[in-house]
Amino acid sequence: MRLLREGMLRRVFNAGLYLEMQDPTPDGTLRVVERFRLLGQMNRVFWGIRRRLPPRLRPNPPTMLLARLTDRLWAARLQECSIFHGWMGLSLACLEKAKRQGTLTLLENPARHPRHWHQAGVDECKRFGIRPRERSIALPAALIRRMEREFQLCDRIVVPSTVSYRSFAECGLADKVVVVKPAVDTEIFYPPPEPKERKVFRACFVGRVELAKGAGYLLQAWKRLALPNAELLLVGDLKPEMSSLWRAHADSTVRSVGILPPQMVAEHYRESDVFVFPSVNEGLAQVLLEAMSSGLPLVASDYSGAGDLITDGKEGFIVPTRNVDQLADAIGWCYQHRDEIRAMGRAARATIENQFTLEHYNQRQISLYRSLAA
Repeated sequence: MRLLREGMLRRVFNAGLYLEMQDPTPDGTLRVVERFRLLGQMNRVFWGIRRRLPPRLRPNPPTMLLARLTDRLWAARLQECSIFHGWMGLSLACLEKAKRQGTLTLLENPARHPRHWHQAGVDECKRFGIRPRERSIALPAALIRRMEREFQLCDRIVVPSTVSYRSFAECGLADKVVVVKPAVDTEIFYPPPEPKERKVFRACFVGRVELAKGAGYLLQAWKRLALPNAELLLVGDLKPEMSSLWRAHADSTVRSVGILPPQMVAEHYRESDVFVFPSVNEGLAQVLLEAMSSGLPLVASDYSGAGDLITDGKEGFIVPTRNVDQLADAIGWCYQHRDEIRAMGRAARATIENQFTLEHYNQRQISLYRSLAA
């Protein structure tokens, strides 16, 4: 909305519940000028059917077909502008048209380079003896090649963290990459008004409960600790690939509550003592910002993006990826030092207020646009 108020926004293509196109109005708002209901309905019907089928019978997602259809619909409606900012995998035709018009082009990539992102998931399957077909999310080879054509064509690649930057640099794209750190809505995610003394120590995880998010290492570490009066709360979709690990390591102290709306997720943050996120495959996880904004210290892996948010030992702890021993040690330390982690949580909230509010992000993004346009 800041772009809208500044008079810098020409058109928005939205791939949310429905594919739709929005234009600014004279009164300073956005209105939907076209909605592609059929494509959105096809997508929802496919995923609804797929979820209900046994894993061995599930067809591969029509990822490439949907990406191409979406991209072509948007490219046909792309107007002349100074800057085009697209989303990776959905912008090849748009980039080609924008370049013909002499437009400066940016491509948003929220994670590591897609080849690294994909390979990390494959590696986790091998480590835990899971068949690759059982993975919850994978990138088709054709989609990776499409993204790489987008990376070559665009002028800048926007990433959220140092972890992402290094991944693209390894692929020879360092000169195109720009880091723009994200932000969080501090009005939704905020600390409890008064800290509560809890009888039960609660460690919270939010995200897809899958191998690539480090859920396997988290379950192993938690079982190894065997903490009395403690609970591990998992908020997010428990993926089928986790079934054997769940049977082996999840006891009565582990609770999975599934996918929840943001307000309920925020409430779970406020009812927890520490946020644990040992992901092996991130750019910069939004849930880290949400937890910090809610007054929680972090225990996160060095591949989660936490290194761009916290100082190790001040707002939480950064542990080596895939290291169950150090992950368990960090959680155990938090369990033993309740007063110290409350202070860490206050420091985490202060960091968000000083650097990672929505207004901070608006300033960073607009500054990038202006510097490139100049």
